[in-house]
Amino acid sequence: MGGHFTIPLCDARRAAVALALLCMAGCGPSGPSPAVKQPAVAEPSGPPPPAGVIAGPLGATLSDADRQTAFNAQIDALDSGQRKSWKGKGAVFGYIEPGADVGGCRDYTHTVYLDGRPQSGKGNACKQPNGGWKF
Repeated sequence: MGGHFTIPLCDARRAAVALALLCMAGCGPSGPSPAVKQPAVAEPSGPPPPAGVIAGPLGATLSDADRQTAFNAQIDALDSGQRKSWKGKGAVFGYIEPGADVGGCRDYTHTVYLDGRPQSGKGNACKQPNGGWKF
């Protein structure tokens, strides 16, 4: 018995297929080969999710679409420094009253009317270097 052994044909085929798949993937012991392109990281798209006063209890009873509409108006008011109104679906509407710009930050009041009843919340936001607002 000379120290030699045989691999069953079925196992040898599995090993060959696994090796071929590994080579096709462009991977070796040290990771991906330079010829294999890495998938691109998806950039977030669309508007930012609601934040600030409208993301809290004041906006909790709004639909997603109405909350986004209110948030977009909130951003417009903060950017312009002027009162902005918005209208959602049905009888939902509101407005944002921004305060003065103090060192790149603004206090603001966001009022939402649900079934004709006003509910208000106060917040503060500061302009960020990327142009967005931090709430």
